[in-house]
Amino acid sequence: MLNQAIQRISNHQPWRLRQKGREAAVLIPITRSESHPELILTVRASHLNTHKGEVCFPGGKRDESDASLSHTALREADEEIGLSPTDVELYGPLGQVVSKHHLQVTPWVGLIPEQLPLCANPAEIARIFKVPVRFFIDHGPPHLDQIAVDGQIWDVPSWQYEGEVIWGLTAYIICELLTVGFGMKISMPTRPERGFC
Repeated sequence: MLNQAIQRISNHQPWRLRQKGREAAVLIPITRSESHPELILTVRASHLNTHKGEVCFPGGKRDESDASLSHTALREADEEIGLSPTDVELYGPLGQVVSKHHLQVTPWVGLIPEQLPLCANPAEIARIFKVPVRFFIDHGPPHLDQIAVDGQIWDVPSWQYEGEVIWGLTAYIICELLTVGFGMKISMPTRPERGFC
């Protein structure tokens, strides 16, 4: 299952924004297990100004010193969950998306060792948890919620897993991962930025 997914992701030509704006990147860490791969997710700390208490992938804004957006994703994962860049095998990006705070986010898919110890940075992360890829496949397409952003109504996907709500941009990214990598058929509404950027 995992090897085929990684091959598909490596050959994927992701969607790109045509306009440049403030850039950010997230890492989609997947444990290297052919039969039981898991996604590594975080819960943002409750004292943060934005995204507090939300489920996210490790990531953040691009620094001027970052040589590339893949470097941004790896640096942020190191800072937030203690994931050393040397423990990540990067296989490629998924399509760019725009956050509700107007950051242009590039998700990067990477494999990490299955039993690698990770440590949440309390300044940014409340906790780290894993979700089996099989959970998303078995549960099928996500539930859709509607939110208002800048006067527009956005349909956003969501799943519930062990008391956590995985929704919004993170859920969108997971939908693309499942569609591109794992061949899952998810009919999703077009994201707003893909209609005008």
